[in-house]
Amino acid sequence: MIPGKMNSPDIRPVDDSKLTQNDVVFYYSREHRLKKASPRVRALYEDPPKQKPRFGLFRSLVDTKPKAMLLSIIVVISLVILLYSIFNR
Repeated sequence: MIPGKMNSPDIRPVDDSKLTQNDVVFYYSREHRLKKASPRVRALYEDPPKQKPRFGLFRSLVDTKPKAMLLSIIVVISLVILLYSIFNR
C-alpha cells in the first residue's frame, strides 16, 4: 500500500513526508461507520432513555437464560431432596 493514498471518501489523507515504509496507519471514522449502521445500532450511540433501572431479586436471578436454567435446576434438586427425605422415613 502506498502511504497517503486511499479509496474510501471518509478517510482523511496522511502526510506522506512523516511516514516511513514500516509505519502502520490506522484509519477510523466513527461518524462514517454510524451512517452505514442500522437504526438499532445508531440508537445505542444516542442519549440513553431516562428510565431508572428497577432492582428486583427475582429479576436478577432470571434475567438471562443460563441464570434461569440454573435457578430451575437448583429448585428441582431441592424438591427431589425434600421429597426423598419425606418418603424415606
